[in-house]
Amino acid sequence: MKNLFCERLAAILCMKQPPSASVEPPLIRRNKQNVVVGDHIIMDTLHGNDTTPSDHTTESESMQQLMKEIRDLLKTRVHSEEEQRYKTDIENETKNDWMLAAAVLDRICAIAFAIIFVGGTLAFFLAFACHQYC
Repeated sequence: MKNLFCERLAAILCMKQPPSASVEPPLIRRNKQNVVVGDHIIMDTLHGNDTTPSDHTTESESMQQLMKEIRDLLKTRVHSEEEQRYKTDIENETKNDWMLAAAVLDRICAIAFAIIFVGGTLAFFLAFACHQYC
């Protein structure tokens, strides 16, 4: 149905398809694994580092661990934003396809109305003229 309305009928009726956003290939889902942040364990979608905070770490090791956790959280956020952008692009493409299908159907109805209106008007005048002169 999409092929009929969006490609064939649109080409016949000289309608242009709306520009679609550049759709990137779907993102690969990565396995979710635990990442420790302070006293809480959260799910990380990018790295598989299972670590637990040690009571005997030095301050520099603790800072490095916190920086690593922050980096992992930022990567997780970037990944989820990319996923959201991809979903939005797919939704916009589907919306544009439906808008094109509606425009094609609208144009077909307008052409049919014009033909019926002109044909009916001609038939009425011909019937009136034939009845008057016959």
